[in-house]
Amino acid sequence: MKWVLIVLVLIVLAVLAAAIFIRSRPVPQSALDFPQVTRGAGDDTRQSGFTAVRTPDDPEAAVLRLLDAARDTPRTDIVLNEPYRFVAVTRSLVMGFPDVAHVWADGDRVIVTSSLVMGKYDFGKNQERMRGWLEAAQL
Repeated sequence: MKWVLIVLVLIVLAVLAAAIFIRSRPVPQSALDFPQVTRGAGDDTRQSGFTAVRTPDDPEAAVLRLLDAARDTPRTDIVLNEPYRFVAVTRSLVMGFPDVAHVWADGDRVIVTSSLVMGKYDFGKNQERMRGWLEAAQL
């Protein structure tokens, strides 16, 4: 019984150490760079993220509405805010895994991408978050 307790304590300590390491690790600069998106309007779901392209009447206003939605998202920091484009980092609740969202106006398109930084699969969280932003921005 004593060994089981020791093993459980060691597991809890390992998880806490991992969470501290993940939360304190900065997001790599390469993850903050804007990706190339050449597709037309529509959605693209990947194992590691989500991309949506919309063609609203006023792309610049749409980006501002998306920025408001990002600011209202828990555990989200706006790390770049320039005219008609921004980058946001959202961290998971328990472990603090970072996801990076890029939103920008490109001509008549508004492009929204979000992908994980660590790991291979996001369990649909990026798609869920971006669809929430798109809905809040009425896109």
